[in-house]
Amino acid sequence: MAEPTPRKRRGARPTEPLGSLSAPVPSLPGTRECAGCGGRELTRVDMTLADGTDVVFVSCHGCEETSWVDAAGTVLDADDVLPRMRRPGT
Repeated sequence: MAEPTPRKRRGARPTEPLGSLSAPVPSLPGTRECAGCGGRELTRVDMTLADGTDVVFVSCHGCEETSWVDAAGTVLDADDVLPRMRRPGT
């Protein structure tokens, strides 16, 4: 039986914090507490819409309210955001 070939080591990866979806982190105005119940246990996901707009999707663990907030901290209407998530031609 042949000897196993040792694996080559990859170069060191730069350290980068992994973060957490629900850990307290510095956040934009409008993403610090739930607009529905005032809860602070939130999931925040940075997203870029298909039209290039950067937003934060916020979901409350307590009441399950969801919202999208733009870079200025303005809560966006879902009826405005959802069509902008589609790629052209789909």
